[in-house]
Amino acid sequence: MYFILLLFCSQFAASQNVDSLFSEIQNTANDSIIRVKALDIIDKISSDDDKENLGKAYFYLAYSYEKENNTKALEFYKKANSYLEKDTILKDSYFYQARLHTLFSDFPEALNIALKSLEYNRLHNNLSKIQRDMSFIGYIHDRMYEFKASIEWNRNSLKIAEKLKDTSAMAKCLGRIGIAYDELAEKDEFNKKLFDSALYYNNKAAKYAELSGDLGFARTTYSNIGNSYSKLKNYNKAEEYTLKSLAVPGFEASKGVTLVNLGKIYLETGRYTEAKKILDSAMQNTLKYGTRKYQLEAFYRLHELDVKKGNYKNALKNYIDYKSIEDSLLNETKTKQIVEVREQFKTAEKEREILIQRTEIAEQDLIIQQRNYQIFGLIALALILGIIGYLIYNQQKLKNKQLKKESELKDALIKIETQSKLQEQRLRISRDLHDNIGAQLTFIISSIDNLKYGFDIKDKKLETKLDTISNFTSGTIYELRDTIWAMNKSAITFEDLQTRISNYIDKAHLYDDDIVFSFTVDDSVDISKKFTSVEGMNIHRVIQEAIHNSLKYANASKIGVYIIKNVSNLIFKISDNGKGFDPRTVKRGNGIGNMKKRIESIGGEIQINSKENEGTEIVVVI
Repeated sequence: MYFILLLFCSQFAASQNVDSLFSEIQNTANDSIIRVKALDIIDKISSDDDKENLGKAYFYLAYSYEKENNTKALEFYKKANSYLEKDTILKDSYFYQARLHTLFSDFPEALNIALKSLEYNRLHNNLSKIQRDMSFIGYIHDRMYEFKASIEWNRNSLKIAEKLKDTSAMAKCLGRIGIAYDELAEKDEFNKKLFDSALYYNNKAAKYAELSGDLGFARTTYSNIGNSYSKLKNYNKAEEYTLKSLAVPGFEASKGVTLVNLGKIYLETGRYTEAKKILDSAMQNTLKYGTRKYQLEAFYRLHELDVKKGNYKNALKNYIDYKSIEDSLLNETKTKQIVEVREQFKTAEKEREILIQRTEIAEQDLIIQQRNYQIFGLIALALILGIIGYLIYNQQKLKNKQLKKESELKDALIKIETQSKLQEQRLRISRDLHDNIGAQLTFIISSIDNLKYGFDIKDKKLETKLDTISNFTSGTIYELRDTIWAMNKSAITFEDLQTRISNYIDKAHLYDDDIVFSFTVDDSVDISKKFTSVEGMNIHRVIQEAIHNSLKYANASKIGVYIIKNVSNLIFKISDNGKGFDPRTVKRGNGIGNMKKRIESIGGEIQINSKENEGTEIVVVI
């Protein structure tokens, strides 16, 4: 009786502890704390009997990874769904999972899960969640170019939002309908009637966004209205709404594209001086906030402006800058896709290893069970059967070792073969670029030269035009050679590092657009400097960790990265104006320790200067 009572008390205490951990999770917004507490709950629940709490713990674990690792977040949401059967938290688990699939452009799967979320919320008659799910399903259809379906879903969602008197939700539904009509109009040979519908719904969306106090969505809607008028070539109205969008206070990091749109309006209406001024402002904005996608558009509009003004030298320079950023962004997309595939491969490998381990355990359990039956059934032959069982076990163990070695050897051969094929493919692409495109460009130059010398060209404009084409083609050849060189380089240049830092700051800004980021490289820095792959990656990781810590712990409104040269040293400074800390009393975690190890391993020095309420500065000397 005493033992039964003790067991009951132990289980009751464990249940109380789990409830306490859930309470702590619900009272914090810190992703790291949520993750630690969720893992603690999973560890305390010893079996699958408590499916409800296991599912909730995996849900919170997935939520803690959303801003850091979308692949892991999706994996844990799926695990949460496998445990949650009746718990109300399932309504959000499906929605967040669908949203992540949309980020990965896996629209069919996103649609399937969003429909599950809608079905669940309809079953429980949760109107606000039904409205949210229906509008999001419409958004997924829009991403799949099914614009009519998008309009239908958002119209039905709008009816519920009106019933709930939710002006913010009404604004989003109307805005999504407006965007769908705009895209339909463009698809239907710029159908004016459809553009009128787009303008009608976007104007209503702007009105409700203002009523709900959602200035960010109101600003975006004004910009969308301006774009529709621009497509209709009604540049007066386009200018009016674009300026109205720019007049909304705040959201400076998002105004780069709006400035580019305004520059295009001035360009189309022949106001070249105003266009140049606005496009220069757009360029400054994109450089300040590191919005390289908008910077790409700014370079292209400057290229168009120079062509219209006949300034072909500047036009060529701006076009080269445009192509350079476009290629860089394309490479980033490919890199991201490769990382996601690798993550999926690692997950599959882990599942395979777990399955193999379970199989081995099951085999061992079977052998032990058979051995026990033999011992109980044939006591006289116990010793002989024990020896036979040992021999079988030992033989199986040797066999497993041999299979493992063969598997490792096969994996190693596959990796070597894959690397060899990748290298061959890169070399083949390089040769093709050089032999085919390079030869064709050289032929163009040769043909132009023959044309000039073979005919008496008296038209100076024609001669100048031929020279321009020849020079442009020569420049393209040099770019081609640079591209071939880049495909085979083995070191990380300063410019590579600078691009990586800019890209990370872009992503960090998406994490919190209220923080003002700055990235400054001093003129004294030698941009031709090269690092080994280890040096470049370690410096990048330390800067990444410093920015991450500022975002996570400092509660800062400004974060800056500065690179300067001091005699023969290169100095990287990362600073914020956050709450700071006392380095003498604060408990150091793995982050600071890893930063020191990384810099010391490449022969550098790192200093951490911080005072409470005075911000933090991290200085790396290489």
